[in-house]
Formats: sequence, C-alpha cells, structure tokens
Amino acid sequence: MLDKKNMDYSILVIDDNEEMCISLCEILTEQGYKCLYTTDPSSVEDLISKNNFNLVISDIRMPVLGGIDLLKKIKEKDPSIDIIMITGYPTIDNAVKAMKYGASNFYVKPLPLDELRTEIDQLYKNHSQKKDVVETPKELIVTEDPGMVRVLNIAKKAAPTHAPILISGESGTGKERLADYIQLNSNRYTKPFVKLNCAAITETLLESELLGHEKGAFTGAVEQKKGKFELADGGMIFLDEIGDMSIKTQAKILRVLQEKEFERVGGIKTIKVDVRILAATNKDLKDLIIQGKFREDLYYRLSVLTIHLPPLRKRTGDVPVLLNHFIKYFNGVYNKNVAGLSDEAQTVLYRHDWPGNIRELRNCMERAIIFCEENSISTEDLPSQYLDYSNYGDNTDPNLIIDSFNREAIIQALNESHGAKQKAAEALNINRRTLYNRMKKLGLK
Repeated sequence: MLDKKNMDYSILVIDDNEEMCISLCEILTEQGYKCLYTTDPSSVEDLISKNNFNLVISDIRMPVLGGIDLLKKIKEKDPSIDIIMITGYPTIDNAVKAMKYGASNFYVKPLPLDELRTEIDQLYKNHSQKKDVVETPKELIVTEDPGMVRVLNIAKKAAPTHAPILISGESGTGKERLADYIQLNSNRYTKPFVKLNCAAITETLLESELLGHEKGAFTGAVEQKKGKFELADGGMIFLDEIGDMSIKTQAKILRVLQEKEFERVGGIKTIKVDVRILAATNKDLKDLIIQGKFREDLYYRLSVLTIHLPPLRKRTGDVPVLLNHFIKYFNGVYNKNVAGLSDEAQTVLYRHDWPGNIRELRNCMERAIIFCEENSISTEDLPSQYLDYSNYGDNTDPNLIIDSFNREAIIQALNESHGAKQKAAEALNINRRTLYNRMKKLGLK
C-alpha cells in the first residue's frame, strides 16, 4: 500500500539509464516520497528552478555532463539540497571529489537498497525536525591558527575602507565567510550586501544579473529587472568565482569600478551607483591574464587590497577546533547531544587532508551528527567515502587503514599522471614534498 506520509519531501533521481530511474522512483514512491527522474543531466538546473527538491540522487558517469560537475552546479544553485551520488565505476578520486563538493554519501551499484532507504528516511526525519539556527557574527570565522588570526586582523583593518578587496583561496576555505566578516566590520554594515556566484550563471545571463535589463531587451525579458549592482547601491557586492567571468562581462564590471555607472541591458539611461566590490577566486588570476582570459586592468582594480586564505591542511591545528565547533553547532540544529568523537574517529579525521577544506569538514560533521545514535561519533557514523571498511577486520589498526587508503589514492594519481609527481600531487590536493614523504612512508618509489 502506498504510504503518503512523506509526500512533502521531494526527490530527483538522475541517471542516463531510464530503467534504473524508474525502478528507484518506484521504490521511493512506495515509501511515500514525491519522486521525479530525468535521464538528461543538462535539464537538471531547470527542474530545480521549477521544483522544490530536498534530495538529489545522481549517477556519476553520464554523457555530456558528469555527476561531479552536476553536483557542483546543484550546490551552487541551492546549497540546502542534499545529494547522494551513485556509480557503477567507483574510484577513490570520485569519492573524495563527491565529499569535497558537498555530497551526503556515495553508493556503489548495485545499490544496497535497505541502507539507502534508511539513509533517506533519516535525511527526511532531520529535514522535518530541523530548526532554524542562525550563527552569530562571532561564529563566522572559527580559528586558533596564528596564520588565520593574522588574516582576520588584515581583514578587520581593511573593512572600514572603501577599497575593493580580492580574496583568494581554494574551494571551501571560507572566502564567502571572510567577505561576511569584512562586511560586518565595515562602515556599510547596515546597507545592502548582495552576493553573486559568477560560476553558477551562464555567460548570457550574467550581464543581465549584474546590470539588470529593460522590458523586451531579449526573449523572456517580460518586465524591467534591477541588477545586483543597482540593488547593492550604497552597500557592497560580493562576486564569487570572478575568474569564471567572461572577458566581455569583465569590461562592464571595469566600467562600474572606474566610473561608478552603467546602463541596464537594452537600456539607454545611465545609472549611477556607490558600491564597494569584494571579489573572490579559487584560480590564479595572473595565470588567466597570461592566457588572455582575464583583463589585467580589472585585476589591478580589484586587487587594491588582497587577502589569501590558507587551505585547511596548512592550519591543521584548527581541525580539532572546527570539529568541536561543528559538533556543538549541529547538536543544536538537530536537537542531539553528541559529546564528541571516538578515538578511532579522531584518528581518521585528524589525519585526513581535507581537500575540500572547511566546507568538506562541515559537511562531514553534519552527516555524522545526523546518523550518530550514541554518545560519541564512531567511524561507522562517518561518510562511507572516507574509507571502505569492508576489506578490514573489526580490530584493524585505524592507522593501517589510513595508510592503505593513502597508498591506493597515491598509486591511482601516479598512474593517471603517467608518473609525473607534480601532477599527481596536484590531483591529490597536496604539495610535492608531502607526496614524497607519504611515498617514502608507504614504501613507494
């Protein structure tokens, strides 16, 4: 009999195998969930715009648009959507990337349906019970690392000025959080603060999003629309992933910086604005300048003040601090009372490289708190993509498990880079010296 108690929880299944989609949707519908599917990953953004999905279950290996790229697009569009990745071709690289970009879990086909159903039921339960918990400004940046303290001091000094600020750093290091910190400490704190992810919007729409458009400016422009710059007048605008912006749109941004004016798309009226720009990138803009993909004049306009956020692997003392912070935070979100981590879980998490940085750690702790039923988080509560315990006995030394995981990842990276250690290190998100040290420890040459 069809159970309708969960119909307020909507799930989207994405797989190029229609039979797989139909089968999984039938199972989820029988559980009472509202379920849709598509075999075309390019249609997903449109489907998400028109539906209020709570969970996406996506294959990794698909034509045209791969599952990892799709995962990034979905999280950029709506970070609140839970995502479970599935694949018939499991690799450590895909598992790590899935976690890095925000997946809740990673399952291998044929799917363990009982385990998958249990996880979805738990996600639904916590979705239903989740409270709105707002982090206070003091919790925006959590750190005890001397290097990060220096970064915050620089940001605090830069905040009251009117100069543009360019924030650089790897994905997940907290560039948007730092932008929030700067805004909170600026003289424009009470004014509008508008944010836009340049990588999440197509080139054809980005100019309209930034500058606005007049009615009839293009097909679909049925009414006048104010752009982000106009909405941010008197305040600040945060342009995330500005390295993904096209040269054409860069020219428009340069004019706003220089002249503090622009015209809407399809308009002739010049609009004056007073907007301070904060920009962020995970790319090397100087390299993009050399490649002809980024304007040098815009770079120097944006980088009047520059702040670089170090990756989490270079501030390892912050790992236990952040783990404890997120355990307390998600205890409040999910009404739990988890005291901390087991010794085995600590061993795994303290020695993990966190290629997805703070975003990965936060996502890991959220899932662990959701599934933890004991006083402390055990290795069984951690996302399965960290380690595959099925090949190890219950009494196996966690350090040996870590070494085996590292060995497999390093060998795969070296094979894919045809032995080029620098490329292998980049693929593993570690520096070359760290790669050499791990290879030496594991007996690899």
